[in-house]
Amino acid sequence: MTASIIVCVLMTFLILFFIPLMNSFSLTSVLYALFLMFLFYRMTFAERKEKGSGVIYRRIFQVVFAVGFCIAFIADLYAERGSMTITDNAMSSSELPFCHIAIPQILVPFLITKSIIFPARITGHYAAVSSMLVIWLICTITVGRGWCSWICFYGGWEEGFSHLGKKRRLNLLPKNRELREFQFGFFAFILLASLCELACVYCEWFCPFKLVTEFSPITSIPGLIAAVMFIGLFLGLVVVLPVLTRRRVQCSTLCPFGAFASLTDGISLFKMKIDTDKCKGCMKCASACSFGAIDIRTIQEKKGRPELTCAKCGECVKACPEKAISYAFRFDHSCGCQSASATKRGKVLQELLDPAMLFRFAAFSFSVIMSSGFMIKALNLLLGVLVK
Repeated sequence: MTASIIVCVLMTFLILFFIPLMNSFSLTSVLYALFLMFLFYRMTFAERKEKGSGVIYRRIFQVVFAVGFCIAFIADLYAERGSMTITDNAMSSSELPFCHIAIPQILVPFLITKSIIFPARITGHYAAVSSMLVIWLICTITVGRGWCSWICFYGGWEEGFSHLGKKRRLNLLPKNRELREFQFGFFAFILLASLCELACVYCEWFCPFKLVTEFSPITSIPGLIAAVMFIGLFLGLVVVLPVLTRRRVQCSTLCPFGAFASLTDGISLFKMKIDTDKCKGCMKCASACSFGAIDIRTIQEKKGRPELTCAKCGECVKACPEKAISYAFRFDHSCGCQSASATKRGKVLQELLDPAMLFRFAAFSFSVIMSSGFMIKALNLLLGVLVK
């Protein structure tokens, strides 16, 4: 109990600093801070009672953040341009907000051409290339692909739609391996195409979130084709298939950043492990996995860990009736047994150093910081509409 209270106090100070204090204690900042505190407190104490039971609060936050981000982003676009379309002036002056999905697409061309192929500011902007690269690097070292299930301001759309239905209408579990192979194959295609075209091909042709952010004007046949693809991919991969499969289909099959984060996750501090002695092979974890990171072979071959695409969302921890799945430190190869020296450190210190608690604290901290600006702006807009 003491460790949970300490963690909640630390998170309270972090939330108060980045939300109300940074926004002059406005009404919306105070309300949002209270909302975040409620989510983290409930998550922390729910996890204390039963491992995995706090995932519902992660879902709520990511959905709220995704919708709030798009509201604030679209409002900014209308304020600056008068529409959601990308103007020639914004392109020529490299003033587009830099998106994290473009990171893997710009790296190889940058190594060869020494130039950034995405038309964004390098510095001096909240979504400049340099700031997003720093955020990506810090997240990669800490939470790794946990970005996708805790921090990504697009993933909340799929998160919400994938939990709308109570029953799965389409079972993709037998195809998990093939879908993972497709994602990495598509990732290789995107990297090669971006290098050949010296352009972010995924952003120009395949990104379904153009529908809720910014897009090129439809002034030509290629522009019309791209628009149709954006609409079709959003409706198909972000809305319909997540509802039918209860999983994040776009994130686990098409997103190049997700594939890239899977490959770099090996240097992160945290991982998920499966206790093969406790596991009874019921496959409930595989059914619950939103990213297709656990399949039949994972359990049958007793690999002791999810596959490469694991996003550390915690859904498998909640689903496992044997409590055989847990968070762990990446470079901890111990058997998980409690040593005599660990006992002497005291129960409170053990709980504070628990990988699950530290991971949730780190991931939620990033979420708080990333959401601080956009969410206040979105809430101010919504409050203004309600007052009118």
